Amino acid sequence: MQMLQNDVPDILILDLNLPDQSGLDVLPDLKATYPAMKVMVLTMHSEPTVMHRVYAAGANGLLLKDFGEKEMIDALDEMVMYGIYRNPKLGEISQDIKSSKALFLTPREKEIVKLTANGFSSSDIAKDLFLSPHTVNTHRRNIYKKLDLKDMRELVNFAHQNELN
Repeated sequence: MQMLQNDVPDILILDLNLPDQSGLDVLPDLKATYPAMKVMVLTMHSEPTVMHRVYAAGANGLLLKDFGEKEMIDALDEMVMYGIYRNPKLGEISQDIKSSKALFLTPREKEIVKLTANGFSSSDIAKDLFLSPHTVNTHRRNIYKKLDLKDMRELVNFAHQNELN
C-alpha cells in the first residue's frame, strides 16, 4: 500500500500468499482505495470457494501459478481490453462466481443489459441512450466477453438471475 501512494499501476499482480497476511485480506482495501486499478490474483488454489472469494473481494482476474509467459501476456491483454479475465484452465465456474462478474459491468453496460432483457432492440437502445447502434453492439460484445455468455438468451437469463432487468 505504501508503494502505491507514489505510483498507481493500471494493473496490479497480487499473490494470495503474502508473507504477513493473505492477499484476500489486502484486496478489498486495494479496490476501495484504487477503484480504477485492475487486480490480477495469482494462486495455486483452483477450488470454487477460493475462486468465489477472490472475485467477491474485487479481483478482476485470477491466474493459477502454473501459467506460462504467453498465458500471462494474454491474460493481461484481456484485462486491459475487457476489464476482466476468466482463466480458461479453470473450466466451467459456478453460477455464484459468474454472478459476481456483474460487479465488473460499467453503469452503461448495466443499462444495456437491462434494456436488452426488457426486449429493446439495438436501435431502440441506441435511441434511448443517445448512442449509435454500432456502439450498443460493441457494448454487448464486451458484456458477453466479461460475463462469458454466448448469446442473447444467456444474457437475458443472466439479467433475470442478477436482478438487472
